[in-house]
Amino acid sequence: MLWSGGAIIAYLVAAKILFHLLHPEYGYFRDELYYMTVSDRFNFVNLDFLPLTPLYLKLVMALFGSSIKAIHFASALCGAAFLVFACLITRELGGRKYAMLMTGLCVLFSGSLIFGGLFTYDSLDFLIQAAAIYILVKIVKGGDQRLWILFGLVAGLGLLNKLSILLFGAAVFVSLWLVPQGAYFRTKWIWIAGLIALAFSIPFLLWQSQHNWYYLGFVSVYAGGLAYAPSFPEFLWSQILPNDVAAFPIWALGLGMLLFAPRWKQYRLFGLMYVVDFLLAFFVGVKFYFLIPMYVILFAVGSMEIEAYLNRRAVRQQSHRLVRIALPIVFVILSLPLVPMMVPILPVQELVKFASALGVDAGVRHENLREAQLPQHFADRFGWQEMVDQVAGVYDSVARAGDTDVGILTDNYGQAGAIHVLGKRHHLPEPICLEGWFYFETLRNPTFNREYVTIGLTQSNLAQVFGEVIPCGVYANRYCMPYENNKPLFMCRQPKYDLASFWRVAKHPDPTFLAVLQDSGAVAAIAYYRRMKQDNPSQLLFTERQMNALGYQ
Repeated sequence: MLWSGGAIIAYLVAAKILFHLLHPEYGYFRDELYYMTVSDRFNFVNLDFLPLTPLYLKLVMALFGSSIKAIHFASALCGAAFLVFACLITRELGGRKYAMLMTGLCVLFSGSLIFGGLFTYDSLDFLIQAAAIYILVKIVKGGDQRLWILFGLVAGLGLLNKLSILLFGAAVFVSLWLVPQGAYFRTKWIWIAGLIALAFSIPFLLWQSQHNWYYLGFVSVYAGGLAYAPSFPEFLWSQILPNDVAAFPIWALGLGMLLFAPRWKQYRLFGLMYVVDFLLAFFVGVKFYFLIPMYVILFAVGSMEIEAYLNRRAVRQQSHRLVRIALPIVFVILSLPLVPMMVPILPVQELVKFASALGVDAGVRHENLREAQLPQHFADRFGWQEMVDQVAGVYDSVARAGDTDVGILTDNYGQAGAIHVLGKRHHLPEPICLEGWFYFETLRNPTFNREYVTIGLTQSNLAQVFGEVIPCGVYANRYCMPYENNKPLFMCRQPKYDLASFWRVAKHPDPTFLAVLQDSGAVAAIAYYRRMKQDNPSQLLFTERQMNALGYQ
């Protein structure tokens, strides 16, 4: 049937995928370049990254290539599946096809719209959480308690993808104690589900324990400076605007019904889950969009209430049948004006004007990074090819001069990812970088060059490692993020240290030296240092910055 529930879902899915395949593009997003690199060179030895998203992207690239549309097809597929689960949740709760249509439209224009045209770990994370909510709805509705095993498997996949699933899990755990379904804790199935999910995280935990709990250090640094701490009104606004102002009355209605309406008492768990998730996200300081999956059930309940109201009124008044037709149309019309702030559909010059009128970020921030003309999720798509071309020009000039033992060293993972993905046509070597996955991958394969072309690193920092640092120009782009603009390029020669030793201690001092310093004091540590330098003068046990941080000059 042309207007059956299944047909409506199919139309919405087709609209979702086709929209993202057909809209214009500005360029690869910085994180996309990073994930493409990890996927290209994926291995289970370097688990700085949780593996599910890189493996998924590796499959997509094997099937469809690595064009920007292929990468965004991967995210659009996740967004389409996310939409399907939203509609299935509506049907499971008792909604009919009109409620499914409204739920689907709300999801289409929600914050997930950004992530349909932008590949990140959140693409799979949203899908996994929506699947978990669907299973939980079936359990609460009276389904077989053994469904908890399936819930545990889905949550386990979430733990193989992104640790934000822990926030969702905490919301489920806390909220269950506040409702009659807390009786689930007296059964074995929910505990088995927890153990299953925990088992999925064991490889990551083992890897972290062997690498000084790197992830905790990253989170600490991010939370301590990079993450923006919004006020409560700011955080509330970040839930309203990105999820479509036109949808706010619908999800607010859904939340109110779940929390207070007697007829929704059986599903009060989900209203409480949203409240707990919201409060945890605010007080822990995570990014505002981590809550996007929770809105599927709020959209569903709000849409069902609208459907029920229109059904009741339509029996008595013919005009309400017209309202049924007009409401989705009006909703779409009201939602369209903000679409240019979510996906790249405007020419960049027009986008600059549009963003300026809204205040660039429209009052929605998640990082303490200065923005210039464009919000970050757009600005981080500009300039990568130009940067790579400039690096390639320096690299080629060095190669033409007869130097063959030349590598590329970057300041951050975005630059390194761009060199890997976009530098292939220039036949550039694999870059090295002291950030994240690149650091550990180089540590795993410690092969270094005698000379390096660098991008983004300061001359003073490079001079601490290399004897000769030659300026080779400055990269600039008017639309990129300010912290990526006006970045210097250098040609570096004559390493002062064994670079393999430097790489080993760049993040942490030599563990034996540090143990001697902590257990026996500075005198014994100096003696150990001298013995080691006598045996191998090029060996490095610590950096000057590390000693200064420990209080030694």
